[in-house]
Amino acid sequence: MEHYKRLTSLALALVLAFVLTACGGGTGDAANASSAGETTAESTDAGTGEGTTETATDDEGAGASEGEASEEQPAGLVGKPWVTSMLQGNLPVEQPEAKDDLYAHYAYDYLVTHQNESTNPNVSAMADHAGELKDTVVVAIKDESKAGHDLEQLRIFYNQAADTDALEATGLSEVQPYIDRIDAVTSLEELNALVAADDFPFSPFITAVVKTNDTRATNIVGVYPNFLFSNALLVGGTNYAETDDPTAQQASNVQLAGMGLYVSADLEASGMDSDSALEASKQLMEFEKSHGKYLEGTTTYVKADFGAMAEDARANALTLDELCDLSPNYPIKETLAKLGKDGAKQYTVSRKWLKAFNDVWTAEHLEDLKLMAKAKVLDETRPYRAQSKKGGDIELPQVSADAFAYTACNSLNTFAQVLAKTYVDEGIPAQAKERLTELSQQIIDTYKDLVDDTAWMGEKSKQRVEEKLEHVAINVLEPEGGYFDYSGLELVPSDKGGTLLSNYLICKQYRYDCEAKLVGQPAIKSSTWFMIEPTTMNAFYESENNSINIVPGYVTSLLYADDMSEEDLLGGIGFTVAHEISHGFDYQGAQSDAYGRPEPVYDEADVDAFVAKTSALAQYYSGIELHPEVVLDGQALVAEAAADLSGMQAMLEIARASDDFDYQRFFDNMCKTWAQVIPRAVFSVFAADTHPLANLRVNVNSQMFDPLYDTFGVVEGDGMYLAPDKRIVMWGPNA
Repeated sequence: MEHYKRLTSLALALVLAFVLTACGGGTGDAANASSAGETTAESTDAGTGEGTTETATDDEGAGASEGEASEEQPAGLVGKPWVTSMLQGNLPVEQPEAKDDLYAHYAYDYLVTHQNESTNPNVSAMADHAGELKDTVVVAIKDESKAGHDLEQLRIFYNQAADTDALEATGLSEVQPYIDRIDAVTSLEELNALVAADDFPFSPFITAVVKTNDTRATNIVGVYPNFLFSNALLVGGTNYAETDDPTAQQASNVQLAGMGLYVSADLEASGMDSDSALEASKQLMEFEKSHGKYLEGTTTYVKADFGAMAEDARANALTLDELCDLSPNYPIKETLAKLGKDGAKQYTVSRKWLKAFNDVWTAEHLEDLKLMAKAKVLDETRPYRAQSKKGGDIELPQVSADAFAYTACNSLNTFAQVLAKTYVDEGIPAQAKERLTELSQQIIDTYKDLVDDTAWMGEKSKQRVEEKLEHVAINVLEPEGGYFDYSGLELVPSDKGGTLLSNYLICKQYRYDCEAKLVGQPAIKSSTWFMIEPTTMNAFYESENNSINIVPGYVTSLLYADDMSEEDLLGGIGFTVAHEISHGFDYQGAQSDAYGRPEPVYDEADVDAFVAKTSALAQYYSGIELHPEVVLDGQALVAEAAADLSGMQAMLEIARASDDFDYQRFFDNMCKTWAQVIPRAVFSVFAADTHPLANLRVNVNSQMFDPLYDTFGVVEGDGMYLAPDKRIVMWGPNA
């Protein structure tokens, strides 16, 4: 789930990389964002608009013609000729043959057509279709003939958010009383009382969500202490991680700098002068660094002894009393009661993160905490008030009234679930749920057979993995148990005194009340759906409840149609679903059992064999040179690369069992699905991500299997050729 928790933050950073470059911020090509096709093409932050900023990057290189390298990019590429065909301006002048570059052969028309889109940070076929959900629901909202309680409440909220004149006239007048209450605090005790008060409708420092870590038990609560630039639910301590990799370090620096622009804009809107707002933003950033760097990502665990993740998960399961004992300074118990989450039998929290959080929650830091609380309230309310226009001397990107209104609706605290349901009803083909559920089950069954035939895995490990596969919950287009029931939600129309912000607070409290009813109830195998917007272009596996999840935002016309052929289905959405399911028994997923409990499923000998497989794959990726002196970090990629390899194998196993399977069509659709042009300004952003570049996801994994060679006649000397003794297979009798 780590990748998906970062989506909003990463998408924001990618857009801001363009904003800062356009404004002379000098970010170059080192922001921090995701290149994965599973990611959303739109940020849920109001400031980022619709995913495309109307700003210009450096003309030199951005408009390079086909096959032409700018001064920013060395012309003499080293390594495989197809490694950087996605990079803007680096596409071969002539379409390569499939046997030399499978990806560029089939994606060529797209790559040619989109070579000069230098102002769009996400030029991809997936991004081109990501707006289908938005377009569908906005039509429904604006069609007054469409009735229904949920849609009518959504329509009230949308129209209030689209009324820019009213928002401008209101300004911060509705938020200011809460800011004044923070300013009036004179002691830590008063601050504790304020953040826990029922009439203070914000929880600036604690997020609490319903979750499960045993699908046979009851729902528990995940507690996430957070500050402003880095928090446990989204990115952990990633923003403050120190690294010897200059690209990764610069990425963190750029992410923080970009977020700082919005913080300074909010503070300026609240009455500070420009210089003071910028200084306050920097002050908050330095303050946070005193507690950051405490949450490990997946890569950290991959490098640790197997079982470390499960061990940490067990250590981080606490009772309410134990939770309070770990943080005596902050009123966690009172805050959880305010959020309706104080009735759980168990809580989970990062002990390291909570300790660091508690260590700075002291009277000594009162003024910093007050400033942080103000910034957090301003940040939360940003999508529900007039747009901030400047971060210091830099103009922030402004969005249309409709884009702003949609963003306001597309939030966990507002109408993201209603948007998703509306899209399912209005825009997704009738057979999608049934067919995608069947596809998911077919992939699960295929993995069962592959695991059963895997030579390197012992019988006990096989039994536990197959038990996991047997119990995978399949959630397609709706969560198990359904979406929240919004029949009790009643917003106040504008003509009766309702405002966007007041209705936002009503929506947020309604969500809290819905979640409170789930605490302590039988475990829901889709509780993660209450932690992410189901409108996101996303499909994911969740180890804590052993589930595969295909949210509505992912089911676009690019990936699904009722009349789609088997080849197209497998080459598109099938590859992604198979990738995600394989996470259930990769290095991370194998540290939880069939019921989501933190209990490893591999025996020690099998761990060694699995690590040997993934190490070979990491070594292969580490040998790929993107351009001179820039190579991939295979170890950082290996978790996602192994899932890609597994997904490809599962698809080809299903294909092998099909009569007259058209492999050319399968590869054709896979390449076109992942078609993408990477603008030069953000090339290193994508190259540094934990997911392989899209063309590598196709080419590297295709190289490992016979159908590529049989279908296209690939032989030694061809660009796609890989010697048999270099090919890597994860599962099955040949593994």
